[in-house]
Amino acid sequence: MSIRKTTLASLILLGLTACSSGGSGGSSNNVAKPNTQPQTTQQQTDKAAAEKAAKEKAEAERLAAEKAANEKAEAERLAAEKAAKEKAEAERLAAEKAAKEKAEAERLAAEKAAKEKAEAERLAAEKAAKEKAEAERLAAEKAAKEKAEAERLAAEKAAKEKAEAERLAAEKAAKEKAEAERLAAEKAAREKAEAERLAAEKAAKEKAEAERLAAEKAAKEKAEAERLAAEKAAREKAEAERLAAEKAEQERQAKIAQLKPIAVEAGLDEGTAERLADQNSSKTPDEFKKIAEDYKLQLDIAQAKGISNGIYPVGLITNTKGSSSVSTSNALTRANRIHKVVYNQPYSVVIADYSGNVAYNNQTGQIISDNRASSIQVRGLKTTEEAIPNEGTATYVGKAFNGTIKSEYDWNTSESKESVIEGKTTYNVDFNTRTGSGKITGLGDDVILAQGEISGTGITSSARQSYRSGQYFLDFYGPKAQEIGGKVTLEGKDTIGFGGTRGDIQK
Repeated sequence: MSIRKTTLASLILLGLTACSSGGSGGSSNNVAKPNTQPQTTQQQTDKAAAEKAAKEKAEAERLAAEKAANEKAEAERLAAEKAAKEKAEAERLAAEKAAKEKAEAERLAAEKAAKEKAEAERLAAEKAAKEKAEAERLAAEKAAKEKAEAERLAAEKAAKEKAEAERLAAEKAAKEKAEAERLAAEKAAREKAEAERLAAEKAAKEKAEAERLAAEKAAKEKAEAERLAAEKAAREKAEAERLAAEKAEQERQAKIAQLKPIAVEAGLDEGTAERLADQNSSKTPDEFKKIAEDYKLQLDIAQAKGISNGIYPVGLITNTKGSSSVSTSNALTRANRIHKVVYNQPYSVVIADYSGNVAYNNQTGQIISDNRASSIQVRGLKTTEEAIPNEGTATYVGKAFNGTIKSEYDWNTSESKESVIEGKTTYNVDFNTRTGSGKITGLGDDVILAQGEISGTGITSSARQSYRSGQYFLDFYGPKAQEIGGKVTLEGKDTIGFGGTRGDIQK
């Protein structure tokens, strides 16, 4: 019985006892006193004491029942634990015993099976040696009769296990053998490859050395052969060149001897003719004739002009500075100069010497007052009278100057640079009528060159610039009147130098 059930029973018992006591009292009172009367103080006290005692008894019984139930539960738990331990120990011992007995039985059965199997195998082997087919049949029949189904099954199982073991062992052995063979093969292959590599390296080295020695030998032999061939070729070439040079020199001397008279005929002296023929010995006689004539022409021009083209470039007007004193106010320049102005053309040169005071417009070149002493000459290779054309018209265009100088500031060099103020010459010639006229611009007012007639190798006529008047003089220069060169005098003073190159003759 549990604690809860014990406690409940105790409470029921106490309740019944109390009811019985109360009933008895009531009945007594009712019998003694039919008319109900209030209980006395003593009765109430007794009742309270009885109730208290009942409660204390019930509580004591409850506590006792609980204690007994607890003790019983603890005893049952301890007993259960002990029983469980004893049962577990007994089961363990039984299991150990059963395991030992089973193991022993299995060992004995295995030993017996092994012995019987070994004996059967021995007998079977012996009988098989005598008559294999018959022995196997008799052994199978005898085994079927003598052995239980378990032995047959054990034999089959053992055979299977053996076969499996043998198969696994064979597989393992095969794998190990294959692995060993693979490793051995790899090692052998590596050793073989290494041996072959070393052999190949050795062979390659030996081959390379042999080839090097052979190449060196061949190179030496080739170099020696080439050297000898080169020496021979050089000797032969030198000899051929010497002979060719001798022949060429002979031919050149012969050519010089052939060309020299052409240069002499062109007007050159013997020494100059020979040098020119030597310099142009590769030319044909016709080519050399032109060269000699041009050379003689240049000599004649240089001699006639009397100046150096290196100092006075052809086509330019060059100012050669002397002493000077210059003052400038806006466009007006007053100068006291001693200088030379040269206008160099291919066949002629116009040379002017100026000295003294002059005032002019430094923008236009117009002379305002001129107190200079001046002299203008024209030199060069004049055209002969018979070489001046007799028909057609032509215009000569060139430059002019009057000795005025302009000063310009060069921002690149931060210096002032002087240059000649240049004019432009335009002169028209009618070779049919043997007349010519023109003008000069760019030196202030236009300078009008009046029509004049060709006389000898030149033209002389009047000239005018604004209110000043004078004359101009020009000559034709070059083998075919390719140029004109001249000067303008105003108020009796050489003032302007000019020149020009002829364009095509219009017919």
